[in-house]
Amino acid sequence: MSFRRFVVMALAFVLGGCGSGAVHFMREGVPAGSVPRVEQQIDLKKSWRRDIGAGYTNNNFLLNPYVGEGKIYAAEPKGGVVALDTQTGKVLWRRDIGEALAAGVGVGGATVVVVTREGEVVGLGTADGLVLWRKKVGSEVLAPPVISGDKVLLRSGDGQVIGLSLSSGKVVWRVRRAVPALSVRGLSAPLILEDVVVVGFASGRLSGIDPETGRELWNVPISRPSGSNEIDRLVDIDTDPYRIGDLLFVAAYQSQITALSLQTKRIQWQAALSTVRSIGSSGQLLLVTTDDGSVAGVTAGTGKVEWIQDKIRGRGVTAPLGLGNSAKAVVGDYEGYLYLIDVTSGELLGRKKGRGGAVMGIFSVDEDGNFLTLSENGALTAWSVRG
Repeated sequence: MSFRRFVVMALAFVLGGCGSGAVHFMREGVPAGSVPRVEQQIDLKKSWRRDIGAGYTNNNFLLNPYVGEGKIYAAEPKGGVVALDTQTGKVLWRRDIGEALAAGVGVGGATVVVVTREGEVVGLGTADGLVLWRKKVGSEVLAPPVISGDKVLLRSGDGQVIGLSLSSGKVVWRVRRAVPALSVRGLSAPLILEDVVVVGFASGRLSGIDPETGRELWNVPISRPSGSNEIDRLVDIDTDPYRIGDLLFVAAYQSQITALSLQTKRIQWQAALSTVRSIGSSGQLLLVTTDDGSVAGVTAGTGKVEWIQDKIRGRGVTAPLGLGNSAKAVVGDYEGYLYLIDVTSGELLGRKKGRGGAVMGIFSVDEDGNFLTLSENGALTAWSVRG
């Protein structure tokens, strides 16, 4: 990885925070507003809380939990991997990889996959956490592993997509793409669409790849660089591609959100919203946390911005999560507050302060709107909506 690639997010941090003291690593460069007053119409109930291990001092190596089949598989930065019961938070097993982790957690079949900061991919058994295999791939991996059939799919910081055997960890194929001299640190995770892997690159292009062979099936330009200097020309696709029906949504840094028809591979619309957070949805409404921390509701079919909630602007707001069929969404901020949003109007319906510092991410548990939060101190908390 070039030094220039590594330093771009630190540069943005310094420029945004000049004259205002230290800026929390989850915050945007704009000044933070105070905690907004909210007329409490709906409340949140904490079901359980579990300390996973070490906390976070930056968001370079965020380890997302995986939820499925009544279990949660989670990891912590210093190398611990755990399995929890979804309903109670009870620890089912815990293993120490022995090295700091960069990416996780991926699960497929009977295997849990994490990646160390030295580029070693580790497969563990879902039943007991015993290590099944360890393989070095020779590159820094910055996105969660994704499992497609019998393949583990990885994104590396040097522009590679790597396919490994799920059973052995053996590298089966590699796709290499040039990385601009300057790019945003972080990568989007691959998205599995039937028999195609969709990947966004730092060049602003989107590719469809055969997961079995690594062969590129199609390639579409989503965003083109413009501007007089390298910072202005950043167009990295660092948010995970997101699907609703026949439309695939892709967001690029300093650019726009693009809706692409999966049938024709043609762009249907583009909306001038820049984000580096993952996109969420509620029904046919896209939910977007913009670069300044505001949350926008965008009609999926047309790209029309229906509302913008800016009372939480500058508060290090997470990616939004739509809560099942409730017409509500939730986001968190850098001080640990959770905010419930009415997706029909963008109105704030309630707020709740959790323990453990900043909310690093919010993850769906089920269609009933139950969810998990990952906190700065490394704890997972299960929540449900009341009222």
